[in-house]
Amino acid sequence: MQKAIINIGDKIELTHVKSAYRRKLSDRTYGSKLLDYDGFREAKVSMPIYEGKIVPLELNDEYDLCFFTSFGLFRCRAKVKKRFREGRMHVLQMEFLSLPKKYQRRKFFRLECMMEIRYREISQDEKVLYDLVEADEIEDFEKQLYEKKMRELASRWNRALLTDISGGGVRLQCKDKVDPGTYIEVDIPLQTAATGAFKFRCMAKVVATVDIKNGAYHSELRCEFDNIGREQRETVVKYVFEEQKRRLRKE
Repeated sequence: MQKAIINIGDKIELTHVKSAYRRKLSDRTYGSKLLDYDGFREAKVSMPIYEGKIVPLELNDEYDLCFFTSFGLFRCRAKVKKRFREGRMHVLQMEFLSLPKKYQRRKFFRLECMMEIRYREISQDEKVLYDLVEADEIEDFEKQLYEKKMRELASRWNRALLTDISGGGVRLQCKDKVDPGTYIEVDIPLQTAATGAFKFRCMAKVVATVDIKNGAYHSELRCEFDNIGREQRETVVKYVFEEQKRRLRKE
């Protein structure tokens, strides 16, 4: 199914999210093209060219890949495994750390808040298993095994302070340092007129981290929701809308 969506020749944008040697992340977005894909974890892409020069990306560094396909935008995270040449073409062998997922560049109204929540970091192994289960392309007995393994990999929950929320993601403050590109799960107490009080739990991707010099928390994380369902997103949007109206009535 993934191979039918992503096709050879599709254009790609690469964004640096993690250095294997803790070097400074590049703030550039590189252009590339898909040369080959096995439909699961391995792909060959053309080595980026910037200002007329080939950019030999560092081995084991991780990148966000955004694919421009005939079905729309798809995004995943991948690691640079090899660099080599095929004829005159400079090639990167990439290992996908998550399955390509539909991606929409949308804007949502953000609601500022001060709310205690919980979050936990998602390991790469757990994220791969999660994507396999969500893809619904495996047998029932495999799904049960993967779900059991995911429960075993689940890490401890940490406290955090939610500072804003929207239908697209959250901003929070925490004590631990969390690198951009890391996947986390957030657990947020919300309430709407239709649902009443409930726990909103969703996976999110850390897209930026800022150090905090003073205060109880040491890092601020800006996160985008990942694999969020339509009903879940609509519930968050409804919460933001109702809370905004409630605050306006109080003023």
